[in-house]
Amino acid sequence: MKHTGGIFNFLFPRKNGANGLSDVIKKNADQSGSKEHFQQISIQKTKLTVIRQPKEEHVEFLRDNYHIHPIHQEDVLSAVQRPKIDFEDNYIFFVLHFPWFNETTQRIESREIDFFFLKTDLVIIINDDYPPLEEILDVILHESTVKDRYFAKGAGFLLYRIIDNLVDTIFPLVEQIERSLEQIDKDVFTKTARHVVKKISFLRRNVIYFQTMVKPEMNSFRAMEEKPHPLINKELKTYFSNVTDHFKKLFDRLEDAKELTDNLSLTFENYLSFRTNETIKYLTVFSAILMPLTLLTGVYGMNLRFLPLASDPKAIFLFMGISFVIVVSMLSYFRFKHLI
Repeated sequence: MKHTGGIFNFLFPRKNGANGLSDVIKKNADQSGSKEHFQQISIQKTKLTVIRQPKEEHVEFLRDNYHIHPIHQEDVLSAVQRPKIDFEDNYIFFVLHFPWFNETTQRIESREIDFFFLKTDLVIIINDDYPPLEEILDVILHESTVKDRYFAKGAGFLLYRIIDNLVDTIFPLVEQIERSLEQIDKDVFTKTARHVVKKISFLRRNVIYFQTMVKPEMNSFRAMEEKPHPLINKELKTYFSNVTDHFKKLFDRLEDAKELTDNLSLTFENYLSFRTNETIKYLTVFSAILMPLTLLTGVYGMNLRFLPLASDPKAIFLFMGISFVIVVSMLSYFRFKHLI
């Protein structure tokens, strides 16, 4: 499962014959070779700063230029366990986690991205490589039409557009989870138990882990709409309410996916229990049929002379007939009782 260029071509459609997103990214990659750890771009009164894999010198830059709180300086250099939005007098600090599907382990992992939103500046801290963000930044920095449109309304609008596009890239991952659920639903009665159990376990883990990222972010953006701050005007609140709605839709779909996963798990457990009971039932019937035969052969296997027909050479045929009658009678009885 990969985030492909098609998603971003949808977010940033071609205009007037311009190259598609994949062409832009390829051209930029050929020119730059690798991403810089520190990038800055200023348009009109808005400045965007991108810091990748932050180090001490980057923290010093933030402290000297933006007077970042010491706690947030530490957060920049360390992985923050949960998403959050912290409000300071001169800036707002965002810690957001976005899902990334690891195709090797078949697990969803989190990628942390930090934002410092100031009056005229936006600082993005990229701790781990996250291709969707890099593709969005490539388009913003190299497509003049997109660049002018995003920078025109200030740092707040630029922040909104980046976060909104990042959230939009999550939806294909949710759709993939929903397709996996449909496939498991088809496999429950056709595939081996080990295959289905493995699929359900991985999917359940991914859905729950996904929810732990989306829920705190949804609550944080909802709280931001309600909290007054000089950097958040009425227009920006309207924009960010759209982000909150997207997170709400994501969370609702994940809730549905979790409920379906739980139902599939319960259905499969019941199916396995039914199969186990059926197996035990047939083994019990088989054992019950063998019991009188075992008793009969055990008694005559002791070679006691006084047993009836013990010395008769035709006794073997009689015993075979008796055994056959016993088997048929017991099978008929179990069939009549609907046990087989």
